[in-house]
Amino acid sequence: MLDLHPDAELVGIDESAEMLAAACADVAADLRVSRLQDPLPEGSFDLVVSALAVHHLDGAGKADLFARVADRLRPGGRFVLGDVVVPGDPVDVVTPIDGVYDQPSTIDDQVRWLSAAGLDVEVAWARQDLAVIVADSPS
Repeated sequence: MLDLHPDAELVGIDESAEMLAAACADVAADLRVSRLQDPLPEGSFDLVVSALAVHHLDGAGKADLFARVADRLRPGGRFVLGDVVVPGDPVDVVTPIDGVYDQPSTIDDQVRWLSAAGLDVEVAWARQDLAVIVADSPS
């Protein structure tokens, strides 16, 4: 990201201090110990990215997070969500999940919650039990 946008400011959150310490070695960013259920960093953002984290929230937690992300996006901003999902066909479950800490939802549910948050949503990619969903804040 910084190679393409060297003036960008990166803010990252993770509930694991160890993960953030490892990330600090590779990237110059404002990294904070925080959970997805906690208040998001102050300010507004052009881009919010989540990779393989949101599936740890239940449905209500996902809907709440999506609304809070929408509130932080600048007009024309984008939220990119790459995560484990519940596929339409149980044969497509390939990612190990524990059913307790891991609580994936369907693509349709996530599209509905993102739309309810006021975002314009598109499923950019989906294969088996993984998906990338792009949600844009209206300009």
